[in-house]
Amino acid sequence: MKVTRLAIPGVAALLALAPLTAAQAAPAELPPDTPTFDFSDCPTLSANYDPNQSQCFNVVVVGGKFQLGKVDKAIEKPIKITYASLWNNTTQRPETVFGKLRAEPMLIEGVFGDPLLTAVYATPEYAGKWETPPGTNFSINTALKVRLQGRVLPVDCHIGSNSDAINLNLITGTTAPPAPNTPITGEKVRVVGTQGPVTVRQGTHVENSFRAPGANGCGLINGGLLDTIINSQAGTPSAAGKNTMIFKEFIGSVAYSKMP
Repeated sequence: MKVTRLAIPGVAALLALAPLTAAQAAPAELPPDTPTFDFSDCPTLSANYDPNQSQCFNVVVVGGKFQLGKVDKAIEKPIKITYASLWNNTTQRPETVFGKLRAEPMLIEGVFGDPLLTAVYATPEYAGKWETPPGTNFSINTALKVRLQGRVLPVDCHIGSNSDAINLNLITGTTAPPAPNTPITGEKVRVVGTQGPVTVRQGTHVENSFRAPGANGCGLINGGLLDTIINSQAGTPSAAGKNTMIFKEFIGSVAYSKMP
């Protein structure tokens, strides 16, 4: 499992996501669009970690924007991300451990034109990094790649890769992107209620300062021609300031000792 050790135990980002206490009053009713959380992808807890101080998080992105170069899609199907903050009894420090990213393909109009015979679908995938650094705005640093699927594309066709990823520094505050993008503002992560032992939070993460790499692994025809065609149609590689991610999400968290 991938482990990220945080330099300071009990940082504000983790405190902000701690379980509700008796002194914290949660709203009586959850928002109507609150999803049901699934903790089946939580990292396995070994004997060296405290189940009472270790938590699993299920992030469900229910809306927003996914824009890389010319590819500009509203997020209409959930993107689900599971990770954990595990308390190491030996080091007496929390460790962030990634679980899994699950997403459904998004139809990309315009690549090869015809949406029936030559439709291209894009699916975000984890590319090896998930960090929750210290801070008051619950920022997330992650790396993604995008799998492209279609009748004329090989199985390993992607925009980005583990070694040349889409690196996102997602925040809930206000961005400061290079031109032509302008600042956008997220929404602070806040408690909105509970589902049994699960604490439910809601917020919006934003990022529009990142670069998008080009296509790779798509060019089995004429030594890379499809990579070139996809890059031309998708507008990739795309420089910083020309791409945007907006993740409107719910976050369910639960202690391992109270896992449903």
